[in-house]
Amino acid sequence: MNDIKLLAVDIDGTLITSKRVLTEKTVCAVKKLLDKGGKFVLSTGRPYQGITEIVKTLGLEGMPYILYNGAMVVTFGKPVYSLTIEPELSKKIAREGHDRNSTQICWANNKLYSEKYDEKIEFYKSISGVEPIIVKDLTELSEQGITKFVWYDDPVSTKAYYAQMSERYGNQINLHPSRVDFLEFVNKDCSKATALKTVLNYYGLSRENCAAIGDGFNDLSMLEYAGISVAMGNAEDEVKARCKVVTSSCDQDGVAEFIERFVL
Repeated sequence: MNDIKLLAVDIDGTLITSKRVLTEKTVCAVKKLLDKGGKFVLSTGRPYQGITEIVKTLGLEGMPYILYNGAMVVTFGKPVYSLTIEPELSKKIAREGHDRNSTQICWANNKLYSEKYDEKIEFYKSISGVEPIIVKDLTELSEQGITKFVWYDDPVSTKAYYAQMSERYGNQINLHPSRVDFLEFVNKDCSKATALKTVLNYYGLSRENCAAIGDGFNDLSMLEYAGISVAMGNAEDEVKARCKVVTSSCDQDGVAEFIERFVL
């Protein structure tokens, strides 16, 4: 643990509570880590607009951020690494979503798009911090380069759709549930692990110098790449089983607990 110089941390279900609160205990622990010279990297499925308040509160201005589950790395507000979904594949995903009557959301050029505005889009707007642009058909955005698709359904449907789409398109795209009701699609070559490697190279650090903390299946690649893998107490059982350390839940300041016990 003494070799940890960089901590990569998921946001939702990890850094913030289930009520989406960044606690004072966590803020203090992160600032102590920064004062000690450590690096703290946000690694999230959110867009840049969805992290600005957290960046400001924690004093992370100027540091790299991993966004869209690894599809983009941003430094000083500008992308230094970015991958989008191939246009024809984007169209296929949108059509598959139409067939399932899924609530579809997509990100292109850091803008949020959907085909309708309902309570699900209202909720997604609240967690992303971005006003959605309503379009007639998401397939029309394919040529722009879509960074991420999200299907927002109930947990049972999400699990079924994940199995179906993995079998059908698993070798063409990277897909995973980021929540029990969110199924996300990004470029097949992107992952939080690939983005974390970019960040470590930026700092001239190795994976042995890094610990990563997360709670979901979309965090697994990052967790398994980092020298020290840390699962939240509220993580899926499979995620916990594949990590070296399990800390407390997001509602019990698990990130702060890990920092205080193993990093400071």
